[in-house]
Amino acid sequence: MEEALAYLPTLALFGFVIVASALMRHEMLILACIPPVFIAMIVGFVMAIYAGDTFGWPATGAAIALGAPSGWWLARRLKSRDLLIAIYLAWAIALVLALVAFQFPDHS
Repeated sequence: MEEALAYLPTLALFGFVIVASALMRHEMLILACIPPVFIAMIVGFVMAIYAGDTFGWPATGAAIALGAPSGWWLARRLKSRDLLIAIYLAWAIALVLALVAFQFPDHS
């Protein structure tokens, strides 16, 4: 159960980072979104494979999809600078949760 509480919110935050970055309106600030999106896609992919196998694909898909509406909503409400801060904050929290999630032993 603790493992799911580390993996699934991390996937939701990675989903938020990707969607919010895709909706960034400022041409120069979108370049600052490259590192979070790159890491979110790679680490999120690896975590999604493991979470889908461990917790089931419906829970994994729901966790990833949970970040999309909040990313869309904040992209419409915030200025580009504030959206970039939200993206980096979500990315930092997701990386801490991923570090916790990776410390759980594998289920073989």
